[in-house]
Amino acid sequence: MTEKGQHQPIIVRSGERVVLSLHNTSMMAHPMHLHGHVFQVVGLNGRRVAGALRETVHVPPMSMVDVALDAGEAARWMLHCHHMPHLATGIMTEFAVTASA
Repeated sequence: MTEKGQHQPIIVRSGERVVLSLHNTSMMAHPMHLHGHVFQVVGLNGRRVAGALRETVHVPPMSMVDVALDAGEAARWMLHCHHMPHLATGIMTEFAVTASA
């Protein structure tokens, strides 16, 4: 994530299998939420796991969580921290799904 208004969209194709690595380099926890999709937690700090399906994942301080998903409907989806003060400071980006080739 970047400063407020400076995000770089994550661009994928509908139907594409995607793994997102969520890196938390702060001393605060971040419950990261992706609109319009469900994902599976597949890694915690570089260790493979077979986690549950979810749409929000807790990313502890100074940690990394990998999630896998199949990109859904072509649209612009929001990926953000579910703590509203964190969202207001710019902990968000766009998960942009384009039509399949």
